[in-house]
Amino acid sequence: MTVEDPEQRSWRASIKTVVDVMLLAGLGDVMVLLEMSTLSSNARIDMLLVGSHPDTGELSAVAVENKQWSELALNPRTRRIAHPGAGPEDSQHPVEQVWDYCRALERQVPMLRGTLWGVANLHNARTEAVAKIMPPIGRLRPDINTDRVRAAGGDVVDRREFARFLSTVLSAEGARDQVHRIDRAHVRPTEEVMHAAYEAVRGRRVFPLLDEQRETVDKVLALVEEGFSANSKQVFIVTGGPGTGKTVLALELLGTLNGLRSSAAHASGSAAFSAALRKHVTGRHGNIPDLFTYFNQHRHREPNHLNVLICDEAHRLRKTSNHRFDKFEQRSDIPQIHELIQAARVPVFLLDPDQVVRNDEIGSPEEIRQAASALGIPHDHVHHIRLQHQFRHSYCPEYVDWLEDLLGYGPNPRPWTYQGDFQLLRADTPQQIEDYLRAQVALRHSARITAGYCWDWTQKYIGGRLVADVRIDDWAWPWNAYKANKRRNIPDRTLWATDPHGFDQIGCVYTAQSFDWDYAGVIMGSDYTWAGDHWKSADNKDRATRGANRHRLIRNIYRVLATRGRHGVVLHSTDRATRDLLAELKVPPIQDALAALHRQHPDLAKPLPPPSVQDVLPW
Repeated sequence: MTVEDPEQRSWRASIKTVVDVMLLAGLGDVMVLLEMSTLSSNARIDMLLVGSHPDTGELSAVAVENKQWSELALNPRTRRIAHPGAGPEDSQHPVEQVWDYCRALERQVPMLRGTLWGVANLHNARTEAVAKIMPPIGRLRPDINTDRVRAAGGDVVDRREFARFLSTVLSAEGARDQVHRIDRAHVRPTEEVMHAAYEAVRGRRVFPLLDEQRETVDKVLALVEEGFSANSKQVFIVTGGPGTGKTVLALELLGTLNGLRSSAAHASGSAAFSAALRKHVTGRHGNIPDLFTYFNQHRHREPNHLNVLICDEAHRLRKTSNHRFDKFEQRSDIPQIHELIQAARVPVFLLDPDQVVRNDEIGSPEEIRQAASALGIPHDHVHHIRLQHQFRHSYCPEYVDWLEDLLGYGPNPRPWTYQGDFQLLRADTPQQIEDYLRAQVALRHSARITAGYCWDWTQKYIGGRLVADVRIDDWAWPWNAYKANKRRNIPDRTLWATDPHGFDQIGCVYTAQSFDWDYAGVIMGSDYTWAGDHWKSADNKDRATRGANRHRLIRNIYRVLATRGRHGVVLHSTDRATRDLLAELKVPPIQDALAALHRQHPDLAKPLPPPSVQDVLPW
C-alpha cells in the first residue's frame, strides 16, 4: 500500500515527540495504538496510549491528536484555527477535535466511558501561541470538559507538563492486557444513544408503513424479541425500485429497535447519504450520528455485536472493505458482505439491483444469498421481501415503468400518454432546464440539475468561484464542489443534495443517489445515445463504468438520475437523435410548462425563500 507523503511526514515528525514525552514520564511500556478508528466515521485517532490508571489499576487511555502547526490564530466567532497550510475554512480546534474522538469512542464502546483523556499535541507551537487558543483567552465549546482534554505546546515546560499529566492518568501495568480487552470489547451504542435515536427518528415526518414494509418490520422485531441464540442468525433481503420507501423502512427499524433497547445501527456505502442522515435526522439529538455508519466500519466487529445492522443502499456493497489508505497489515480478503452478516444477529439489506453504477459494486440478492450460504446460514433463515408501493412518484406510479422502457430495460420505448399532475418534460437546451427549475425554486420547491459523467471535473476554484466544467454550447455550470466554500455559500459534495445552495451546481450519480427533490433536471451526455432502434453506450469520464458492464452501468446511472423528481422530471440530451426520440414519444416541451408557470405566478421575478433542506430527503 502507498501512504501519502504528508502522512509519512506527519508520522516521522509527530510520533517521536509523543514517545519522548512517554519516556520522560517513565511510561516506555505503555501500549500505543496508531490510527485507531473512532468506530463511527472514517476519522482516525493519531495515537491511543493504553495502560492502567495509577490509582485504581483500571483501564486508562489517552487519545493524542498530533498537529505540526507552528503559528496559531483563533477565530473567536467560529472557534476555528488559522495556521500555515490551513484552507480557506481554517481547521477545527484541535482540542475540540480530540474531545469529539473521545466521545465517539465512548459512545461505541461503553467499557471506555470515564477512562479516556485527550491531548492535542502541538509540538511545533510556542507556549504563548497555545495559550491564545485555550481558556481563559480562547473559547471552547461549552460541552467540553477541560479536566479531561488539554493542549501541549513544544517548549520544554510544555513537554514536562505533558509528561506530568500522562503520569497522573497512565501506568504501564497490565498495558498489554488492557489492549486485549479493547480489541475484544463489545462494540454497541450506549443506552442514552439508543434512547436518543428512538426519540429523534420517532419525531421525523415520514409516510406510514404499508403492507410489505410493515411485514418486514414485524418480522425483524419478532426475531429480536424472541431473544434468539447466536447460531440462529436471520438475514433479510429487501428489494424495491426507486421511491418504494426503503430508507423510510430502514429508519423505522432503527428508531423502533433502539426504543426497545435492542442495539441497532444504520450502514450505507454513500458518504453523502450518511452525512445527510447524520445532520438532518439527528436534529437536536447531537449524540446519535454514530449510529449512521459506513459499510467498511463493521469489518472489525466481533460476531453478533449488534442485534440488528440495517444496510441501506446495499446495491453499493463492495467486494471487500479495504480502503486505499489502509496499511498493508490492515487489509483483508474477507468479503464485505460476510463482515456485515457476521456483525449482527439480524442483518437487513435494502437494495435496488438496478442501482449498481460502478464495476466494483456487487450488491444483489444473489450475492447476499451466496454469502449467507457460505457462512452456513440455512436457506429458510434468509428472507426476501419485495417492496412494490410507490411513494416518490405517488402522483404517477407508472412513470418508473415508462422510464425503464425508454432506457432499454423493457422491449421498446413507448409514447408518454399520462395526463395528470406529474410533469415529464423535454428541454432543447440546458438553459431551458435552468430557467424552469429556477422558477420552481422561486415557488419554494426543491430542485437540482444532474448529469452523466461526460465532462471533466477539475474541482478548481478561481477567484473563490467554482470552475464551470460542464459546457454545452454557450451554457456552462460547475459540478458540485468536493470541498465547501462557506464564504460563497457553496456546500461540499456530502451536503450538495440537501443544502439549498446546492442548486447552483450540477450533481452526478454519486451525489444524487439516495436523494430526491420536487423537480429534477437530467442532462444525458454522449455516453448513452439513441441509434435509430437501440441505445448505444460509450466511455465517459468515469473509469469505474468502463469494461464489459459499461452499457448496464450507464443505463443504471440515468435510471437513478431520472427518478429523483417527486413532482416532475426534465430530460435533455446533448445528442440530437436522442432529443428527437423524446419528441417522437410525445414528451411535452418545456417551453409550454414554463409559460404556464409565469401565467399562474406573474411575480416569479421576486424569489421566495428556499425550501427546507428536510424536503429533499427520501421520505
